[in-house]
Amino acid sequence: MIPQTDPTPSSPQKSETQESPCNASEVQEPMHQRILLPIDFSEHSKITVSYARRIALINNSTVYLLHVFQLPDYVVTPYPSQSHNSAEVQTDFDAAEMDADERLRAAAQELSECGVKTTPILRVGYPLEEIILMANHYDVDLIVIGSHGRSRFARLLLGSTAERVVEHAHCNVLVVRES
Repeated sequence: MIPQTDPTPSSPQKSETQESPCNASEVQEPMHQRILLPIDFSEHSKITVSYARRIALINNSTVYLLHVFQLPDYVVTPYPSQSHNSAEVQTDFDAAEMDADERLRAAAQELSECGVKTTPILRVGYPLEEIILMANHYDVDLIVIGSHGRSRFARLLLGSTAERVVEHAHCNVLVVRES
């Protein structure tokens, strides 16, 4: 009979040559040096920011805090039955953009006060396109994005930005679900 050299579940012996993967010195967790954090200023965004802040502090990462200011389609698409006063639309746009910029800078300041290197980015466009564009531009290692937990039917009709980011991003994506 050949003696057993490897422990089996019924054998209390331990092999001295095996090293647990948990203790292996060459096993390293991926470092996330550049994190893209798209926010929409919702209550759920605060939870998403909290996740990104913890990851950034552990990895000494830079967080690119992104808000995409989306113009309503009816403003940029000419409908013959609707007349828009361009000066009025521009005034409303400027006021909304200024508000978004102030809120973004305040969120960036909060992260900075916690010790996170933060770069605020305000973009005008469609969220999915701008998120992917900024992820590529800054060559981020991780995107932390919130999901608003729409019903399956609503996602089917409207789509989910978070789901589409997962599909199109070149890097890992952490989706923070709304509870």
